[in-house]
Amino acid sequence: MVQIIDLTMGIHEGMAQHPAHGRTPLFLSGTRNHEHYRDFKRINPYDEHDFVTFENEQIVICGHTGTHMDSCYHGDPESEYTIDKMPVENGYGNAIWLDVSFKYGPNAVITATDLQEAERSTGTKILPGDIVLIHTGWSIHINDPQKYALEHMGLSRDAGEWLREKQVKTVGIDNCNIDAAGDLQLPVHMNFLRPRSLGLSNDDFIAIIENLVNINKIPKARFTFSGAPIPYIGKTGGQIRALAIVE
Repeated sequence: MVQIIDLTMGIHEGMAQHPAHGRTPLFLSGTRNHEHYRDFKRINPYDEHDFVTFENEQIVICGHTGTHMDSCYHGDPESEYTIDKMPVENGYGNAIWLDVSFKYGPNAVITATDLQEAERSTGTKILPGDIVLIHTGWSIHINDPQKYALEHMGLSRDAGEWLREKQVKTVGIDNCNIDAAGDLQLPVHMNFLRPRSLGLSNDDFIAIIENLVNINKIPKARFTFSGAPIPYIGKTGGQIRALAIVE
C-alpha cells in the first residue's frame, strides 16, 4: 500500500521564514466572495434551493516563503536557471532522508562527519542522482518565527562538499536556510547554486529545498520524493508541495 507524507509548511500571514525574504505572505481581498455572489441569484442546477457562489483571494508572496526550491539564479547572477527553468526532475525522483537530530540545538552546525554517521544509520546508501532530505528537528519551532529564523541549524562547508561528492541532485532541509546561521559566506549555497565557483559547468548545480516539515515521519529511509516548484517566470524561487511517497 502506498503511503504519502506531506512535508510542506502551511502558508499563512505571520509565518516563520528567513528574515531576508520580507514579511510575506499578505492575503488581500479577492474579486469574489460567497456572500456577495449570492446576490446574482444563480440557481445551482443540481439543487434548486441553493445558489451558485464562488470566492477567491489575492496573495502577495516572496518566492522563498514556505516550503520552496531555490533557483540557481538566486545565488548566481550569471546562471540561466531561474525558477521556471529549473528541471522538474530536481523535484521528483529517488530519495533518502538522513536524521541528524542528534546534533539538535540553536545554531548547531551539521558537518560531513555527522552526515556520514546519519547515512550509516539508515542501513542503506546515498546513490548518484538521489534527492537527499536532512532532518535536523528544527522545524518544531515554526510557531516561534523569531527562534526558527535566527537560531536555525545548518550545514557546514564540508557537509556541502561531501554531498556534492555523492553526486546528489537536490538537497532539502527542515529549516529556513541550508547554511549554518551566521555564516555570511553561505558556502553551501555557493557550492550548490554557483558551480562555476568550483570550476564546474553551470549545469552541475544541486537544487536546494528549504522549510520542509515532517521528514521524521517518513517510515523508510528510501522513498520517492515529489516537489517541483511553481514556475515564476524569470524569478529566484518558488513554492513546492513536498511529498514523500512510500511503497
